[in-house]
Amino acid sequence: MKWRIRDIIDLEYFFYQDTLSQSAENKHSLHERDRNIFLDSVMPAVKENEPPDRQFIIKTWLNRRREAEKAQTAVLPGEGVESLLASLRLIFLVAGLVLGAASGASFLTYTGDSPVNVLVYLSVFVLSQLLLLLLLFLLSAYRLFRKLPLTASPLYTFISRFVLRMILSARNRVAQKMSADQRLQTEFAFGTLVSKTRTYGMLFFLPIFILTQLFALGCNLGLLTATLFKVVTADIAFGWQSTIQLSPEAVHSLVEKIALPWSWAVPGDAAFPTLAQIAGSRIILKEGIYYLSTPNLASWWPFLCLAVLVYGLLPRLVLFLGAAFAQRRYLGLLDFRQGTYEQLLQRMTTPLVTTRGKTATDAGVAGKEPGPAPHTKVQSAADGKILGKILLVMIPDEIYDSCLREEIQSVVNRGSLYATQEIIRINQDYAADRQMLDGMQNRPRMGQTDILIIQEAWQPPIMEYIDFIKQLRQAVGYGPCIRIGLIGKPRPDTIFTQVKDENMKIWAQKITAMGDPGIYAEGLVTHAS
Repeated sequence: MKWRIRDIIDLEYFFYQDTLSQSAENKHSLHERDRNIFLDSVMPAVKENEPPDRQFIIKTWLNRRREAEKAQTAVLPGEGVESLLASLRLIFLVAGLVLGAASGASFLTYTGDSPVNVLVYLSVFVLSQLLLLLLLFLLSAYRLFRKLPLTASPLYTFISRFVLRMILSARNRVAQKMSADQRLQTEFAFGTLVSKTRTYGMLFFLPIFILTQLFALGCNLGLLTATLFKVVTADIAFGWQSTIQLSPEAVHSLVEKIALPWSWAVPGDAAFPTLAQIAGSRIILKEGIYYLSTPNLASWWPFLCLAVLVYGLLPRLVLFLGAAFAQRRYLGLLDFRQGTYEQLLQRMTTPLVTTRGKTATDAGVAGKEPGPAPHTKVQSAADGKILGKILLVMIPDEIYDSCLREEIQSVVNRGSLYATQEIIRINQDYAADRQMLDGMQNRPRMGQTDILIIQEAWQPPIMEYIDFIKQLRQAVGYGPCIRIGLIGKPRPDTIFTQVKDENMKIWAQKITAMGDPGIYAEGLVTHAS
């Protein structure tokens, strides 16, 4: 299934709609809806013993949501954005044509007293474009050589910082007038914006780049059209002059080198003027043009048109086609492993069952069984075919001993979605946490590992805890998803209880405000009995 920009817009639109459902009843309805889509539309299209592809699952879900939404909404956001981009492409192309034609017609205005200076024409309309293309190439090569992300691009950084400062300035001006809840919602919206930029950075950049190339294409086409129109409808004289004492031989050598890309394909004198024509079109100020012959003055226009075509129009056309191809390729390579996609896949692949941790009585054990030993490996029956992930569970020191092994096994791995589980004790002391974080990169298959941090939701998300999550992200890189598994206040029989809606909302907004699409909060016990 091919992805387009409109698909991504609609996908985020439906995700936003789902985030508005904060209550447990609504979440259960979302789970039921997505599970039914998986069973009714995804599984029948999958070959036996072959795991469904992530892109296929999410695109199928998107198509089903579109079908349901179109019954209520005439135009989805994706269609509106696609229509807007199409209009902008036309506007930028036409604007370029008008500007290029106007610039060319204005520059080529000939009154009969002074010929058009070829050197100025080349400097204004050809050399300037070459310098911009060279700058673009050098910056891109440097970024690729250093393996820097898109954020290392000066243009991208400039635009991002400009928008960021505007948002921060506006937020700071009104922050004093906001309540605590309003400030939290503002941070949530800002974090969502940042996370989407990280997730779809290239997709945010490429449409703008394509528009700029269309504008440049229009300028070059307009300039060529104006030049040819002036040549056909008027008797324009082209010459050259310079305060620097350039000889006709030096100018001929320069022109010959400029014409190398097309001189092999263009026959005769059309490729570039001959030495005699260059010498015969030299303008000497005190002599004027009275002694210059018309054939020599008219010999420059094919060379100028070919220079604009080769050094102006064709590079822009290549960049335009390359950006369009890169956009299509980038859409095809989306791995859909960020937080919102993981939550969707979990809802779709997790059976609809009532989830509650086993009590000591249920397990047939008198009294509470002690928690698992640090760094205990727990084998799961999961085959990992759909999510294809290993699960690393982290439990804070204060609740570690209260977590029964059977409860952890049943609650954190609902539906057997993960291949392996490992349990680590955290927040004992700074030295232990630092040692654990330093060893994260050396763990095997870290790129295929999800991290689940169990946290009591009734406790507020303090800055110390947020800083730990940020340090964990730096230690493991941006590959693994970090899930904050929230639980409510413990009961006498189990610590795994359902989270209150207000606590879930605060944690979700605080985690989203971090601006990392691979970090998200979820309730571990989604439908307690």
